[in-house]
Amino acid sequence: MVALHFLKGAAAMKVTQLSPHIGAEVTGIDLRNPTDAESRRRLNAAVVDNVALVIRDQDFTPRQYLAAIALFGEPMEQHFTQYALPDCPLVHEVSNRHTDKSGKRVMHGAGWHTDHTNHVRPPKYTSLYAVALPSSGGDTAVVNMRAGYEALPEAMRQKIQGMKTVNVFQGSASARYSGQSADAQAEHKPEPVLQPLVRTNPDNGAKALYFHPVKTENIAGMGAAESQTLLADLLERSVRSEFIYRHQWRKGDMLIWDNRAAMHRAYFDYDPGEYRLLYRVLVRGELPF
Repeated sequence: MVALHFLKGAAAMKVTQLSPHIGAEVTGIDLRNPTDAESRRRLNAAVVDNVALVIRDQDFTPRQYLAAIALFGEPMEQHFTQYALPDCPLVHEVSNRHTDKSGKRVMHGAGWHTDHTNHVRPPKYTSLYAVALPSSGGDTAVVNMRAGYEALPEAMRQKIQGMKTVNVFQGSASARYSGQSADAQAEHKPEPVLQPLVRTNPDNGAKALYFHPVKTENIAGMGAAESQTLLADLLERSVRSEFIYRHQWRKGDMLIWDNRAAMHRAYFDYDPGEYRLLYRVLVRGELPF
């Protein structure tokens, strides 16, 4: 592991790169305390540079977590408002005890995706905070889609340049189904939103693949089934083991990643009888281009 930054003082902060392509770890900072401008700049730069960042050993109430997220930008509303904390609605629960109307356990995020692409300004960052964890399993994985895009053959990069995805709540040809979509369709019926299939990060100018397979109705100018075939091919080519950070949770971990350069997924390889609870906050983003 390579140490990137070290801030001396009573609240020394250290950022350590976890792999060549993705992931860094922050230690030595308590985000409940006031954070100076330089620490805030370094934290935001670490997310952009490393795509995913884990900040260890935090101890938040929901409101303290929301305040910590404000260091990275403006928190935004989320889908599935039934999971919002009543006293802090921009913070949502991600729990293995959620069920749909039929009583079936809901398992959100089981496949690779990026959040809320059917918003005109989708989230720049997504963050999770560990509250209760099973004894093993339940990892969250993040993949560097900037590296994935760069690894595509030049002919493929040329083919997809300029393509736009048409984003809805649930794509009609998607092989996966968004949990509780039937319940939530009435809540999310805006006009379809066009997003670039290759997105540019305004913070560093880097390009990355950008799409949500479930929320893509089609690629503009293509049929829905043909679009899903192309997206599946892009995933197969770009999601490589060396580009993945699979986060093994510890209580008190705050994980944050850059949606403009990443996809993520959850793993459900743990005893469902054990409680797993994370808090989630989204950070409002720019208009994608």
